Amino acid sequence: MKSRHIGLCLVCNDAAVGINFGVPTCMPCKAFFRRNAVKLGTIDFICQEDGDCPVTYESRRICNCCRLAKCFRVGMQKSLILSDAQRLARKELVQQNRLKRGQSKAQNLSLIRPATLCYLGQNSSAYLSSSDQTLLTNIFNTYRQIFEITTKCQYQPFPAIEHKSVHTFLNEYEERHKILIAYFKYIPEFNNLFIDDKIRLLRNHFGGMITMNELMLARSKDIIEASERILPYTYDPILLKLILIVRSLSSGINRYRKDTDMDRIFNNTLAVFAGQSVYVELLWRYIMSKVSSEQDAVKFFNKLILDLLYLQRSCFAIERNMYRLGHEIEQMKPLMQSMWPRIENIDEINYDNDMDMEPCL
Repeated sequence: MKSRHIGLCLVCNDAAVGINFGVPTCMPCKAFFRRNAVKLGTIDFICQEDGDCPVTYESRRICNCCRLAKCFRVGMQKSLILSDAQRLARKELVQQNRLKRGQSKAQNLSLIRPATLCYLGQNSSAYLSSSDQTLLTNIFNTYRQIFEITTKCQYQPFPAIEHKSVHTFLNEYEERHKILIAYFKYIPEFNNLFIDDKIRLLRNHFGGMITMNELMLARSKDIIEASERILPYTYDPILLKLILIVRSLSSGINRYRKDTDMDRIFNNTLAVFAGQSVYVELLWRYIMSKVSSEQDAVKFFNKLILDLLYLQRSCFAIERNMYRLGHEIEQMKPLMQSMWPRIENIDEINYDNDMDMEPCL
């Protein structure tokens, strides 16, 4: 069987073999976590050094204490360790889903075919249909393939240098934003919109897209410190990707501008809303599959909305300052410069030829 390229193990940076207990890991770290996580509370894990031993594929056997601590730190979940009976039930469920997919081949606009599903929790079969699981797998794999294939390097460092001006920072980011636009082409509900509506959505959610995308890709120290409220969502391999789609298909969350009637600029607001609804409902079912009760899902959803509103408020603060920096905007590359169109000319914008976006979309 041909092996898939998953990327790097988040624990030791060896080659990952799959999504294990919630995160990409190699086979040794998968076995280590399954064997040792269940021992917590029955034996003591003690570091012989200072409690911060480096964990790499060369040194991972040296300190079990620091290795296990890093497993939890990168997001591995003890609750996903299955008993023998649970593993057997899961294999039977996967086999049933494969038979269903073989009987009815659904049309798929994703970049790659459905691969082995990452484990979605004990409640997954109760809330997620086989088509839901296929869509979630496609979202995860398409995002990974788009960025790994295009950049030729997983988690390429950004920013590469320290910037002292806004325009140099965003000029460096421009290529990564083009790749993100290419990813959205594989979201049917986005790709089927009018081209000017697609451009407006990409503009309106520019700040949030940067924040979420860079958290999933780079996880650089500076970006994480500026986005502490969103960081916890990165430990689930699918969750933040779903949130990115839901937020980017919103016609009601917009950029800071002097004109207040923003929804009027969309040619088909109902199509945007219908597309977003597909992923909002999928997000809800995914959350239900991960938590123990509907009450916990409601609490999680409330916290998510609060954190997204906090992110939006931060974007508004940046927007207010950016419109005072006309000299910075003028020095940006075309794609970045067009993210701040002149407000007085908003009704005269020709979206079909705008912002070098036509080749991207």
